[in-house]
Amino acid sequence: MSDDFHPSPEAAFARGRLLQSQHRLPDAISCYKQALELDAHHTPSLIMLSLCWMEQDGAAAQAVDAARRAVALEPENAFSRSVFALALNANAKDGQTAAIKEALQQAEEAAGLDPDSDFSHAVLARLHLRLRDYPKAETAARAALNLDTENTMAAEVLSAALLLQRKDTDNQDLIRYQLERDAEDDSAHTSAGWMAVMKGDHKKANEHFLEALRLNPMNENARMGLIESFRARSWIYRANLRFCHWMNQFTEGRQNAIMLGGFIGYKVLSGYLKDVAPFWANVVVGAWLVFALWSHLARGLSTFFVAMDRFARQALKPREFWEGVVVGGLIFLALGAVILGYVWDVKQAGFAALTLLLASVASAAAFTNDHHVGRHVYNIAAAISGFGAIYLTIDMFTRLDLLYASPLGLTGLIIGVLITWLRPFRVLYA
Repeated sequence: MSDDFHPSPEAAFARGRLLQSQHRLPDAISCYKQALELDAHHTPSLIMLSLCWMEQDGAAAQAVDAARRAVALEPENAFSRSVFALALNANAKDGQTAAIKEALQQAEEAAGLDPDSDFSHAVLARLHLRLRDYPKAETAARAALNLDTENTMAAEVLSAALLLQRKDTDNQDLIRYQLERDAEDDSAHTSAGWMAVMKGDHKKANEHFLEALRLNPMNENARMGLIESFRARSWIYRANLRFCHWMNQFTEGRQNAIMLGGFIGYKVLSGYLKDVAPFWANVVVGAWLVFALWSHLARGLSTFFVAMDRFARQALKPREFWEGVVVGGLIFLALGAVILGYVWDVKQAGFAALTLLLASVASAAAFTNDHHVGRHVYNIAAAISGFGAIYLTIDMFTRLDLLYASPLGLTGLIIGVLITWLRPFRVLYA
């Protein structure tokens, strides 16, 4: 190459687009940076740079920066504003509702600037989906697909919105159309996998998620689905998924009302039966406790068995692996405390088992909470609860006379009880 060769911003940008299409993101980023060195106002490079950074861990803030600069240069550009909305969404942690709503506002402005942009409507649909406004997510996704039937983002959001509204027939028709149109569409296989999971067909779900990952190894939604299909091998977890699928047809407020109404109904019924039919009163109390704990522990216990499977655990991320180990471990410690308490005639072994079980509830809540503040609160609560439960159990089943064992165990138990109330009502929980 001659020394007097000077690449243009357009040439560097074109090279970046080629590398980006080949999923060589670090190289594509270098090309876009080169284009911006040659022309700091090269908006297309800023937009693509933002999209690349969105796909890299820990680079969401840089993606926001690049997209904001693009919008400042071309405020009437619907595409750059949509990318800005996506970047804000990627940078917002669960529970940061104000930040997500800011992203939604940018997406709405983009759709207003160019009503014929399927990309803008697809981004708008994604924001509504994250804010759990499923009807609006469905409307925006359909608008995008009316403009371009091959918009995969819109199709994936529409499938999720239909699934979460229990519009199963419409969702099945959409997935069938996607797969008939393009059997190599990884997003279509991902949607089909989630539908199969919710229907309880974990084998079919497993097939679809594996196919999606074969077509696109970077498909995080498919990887998460694959884990769900492994968890769903447990009938306990399948029952939990079906219950969640049924609840998803209601708004968050109605879900809370159903849970509160169920608790009030349980208290009234058990209180009435206590004097009339004590045996059935105990059955009602036991059924409610099983339901309350099962809804918290089904995922963690199923993940424990996934973590024990040499093949399946390769799909787990470290946090998911430790979720299974900790939650499942505490459940089996509780079971062991019951058995050993009976065999060794240990007084109050049942209390130790209960503290361990409630500590597993606290741990399950901590591992699944992505709220930007709540996750730290729940992590601390789970650590205290787990320590108190194990400390009390060691005191009961060994000859060690540990100081403050009972108060620490009681503290752990109270924290576990609080979590069983806070988590269903999504207090500092996302």
